[in-house]
Amino acid sequence: MIDFRYHLVSLISVFVALAVGIVLGAGPLQNSLGNALHNQVESLREDRNATHAQLETTSAALNDRDAYITAAAASYLPGTLSGRSVAIVALPDAQDEDVELVISQIAVAGGTTTGRVTLTSVWTDPSRESFRSAYSGQFAGNLDEAVSKDSSGILGEGLAKALTVDDSSAIALRDLLTASDTPLMSVNSQLTTKADAVVVVGPRSAQADAAGATPTPGADATGKAWAAALTGVAAGAPAVIVGGADDERDIIAVMRENRAKATTIDSVGQASAAVSVPLAIAAVLGGAQGSYGFDDGAGTIMPPIPAKG
Repeated sequence: MIDFRYHLVSLISVFVALAVGIVLGAGPLQNSLGNALHNQVESLREDRNATHAQLETTSAALNDRDAYITAAAASYLPGTLSGRSVAIVALPDAQDEDVELVISQIAVAGGTTTGRVTLTSVWTDPSRESFRSAYSGQFAGNLDEAVSKDSSGILGEGLAKALTVDDSSAIALRDLLTASDTPLMSVNSQLTTKADAVVVVGPRSAQADAAGATPTPGADATGKAWAAALTGVAAGAPAVIVGGADDERDIIAVMRENRAKATTIDSVGQASAAVSVPLAIAAVLGGAQGSYGFDDGAGTIMPPIPAKG
């Protein structure tokens, strides 16, 4: 049995150890401990400063690269889309600056934008799956012959026709897209006329969060739903889909993995992607599809530059 003397000896041992530590810390070890901590702090501060300087250098290099690409594009884009009109479709998490950058390069190429719309999360909300399935039946009734076999694809085909055709069926489709308190589409700028092609601007990559970008919407199932819908858009009209593809959840990555019959451009938000859009539109209007950019699944870095007479 442990008695009082055992506890007393234990307590005395603890206090002796504390006393020895205090004496050593205040005496022989004081300078060495202080110097060690000081050196660690200085090393961490130097690492932080070096990282900050490296980030500034990298950012400056990226800005210079984008400026060069934009300046170079000004020499070969003009005339690429002369007489052509484009409807702009933004996905819910697309950044306004990315959409505007794409629009600006379409203008440089001589194209006009007929209007801009934003799709809502109703397209991918799991709780609205039954709604989408039932609603696609009404869309199918306004399509000559739906190519898609799933409801998301049929809705995408309906969107394509609503933006690129000017007849009673297209008007009915526009009404269906904007109907109810939770519509599939909101109109940012009214369509002025039917478009020759559709450009869909999606969100940046889910891996770009640290740079302040909005991640690809939702989980894998959401990305797949968007991919199916946008494949439908491409089946219904000449279309170019631009977005992120760094992460396997990204819409462009999913479309490429599924070998979707659609023209895709990755690296949205970068000048290279924006200046590729008019070239890709010209290629699609000429009957050619492709996958462009730097990420997995890209066939070439950029679309071909059309020959000018």
